Amino acid sequence: MAKERPDAAAQVQQLLGALEIIGLLREEMAQWLEEAQDVSKQECLENVVGPISSIEVSYRQRLAEMRAKAGQ
Repeated sequence: MAKERPDAAAQVQQLLGALEIIGLLREEMAQWLEEAQDVSKQECLENVVGPISSIEVSYRQRLAEMRAKAGQ
């Protein structure tokens, strides 16, 4: 049996859950970045925080699109 695609409302809920996890991860990495004493550690963490923030922006855009589809 083929997997059915979730409807727009279910996708909205999935995106909300994903955004919550991504936000927590970004906040944790940002805190580590603030606490980093060594320049190389700061650069490394900046290379992690940047992509996480980009993913978060992308998910927020997808969420806005799905909410529009779901009529919320």
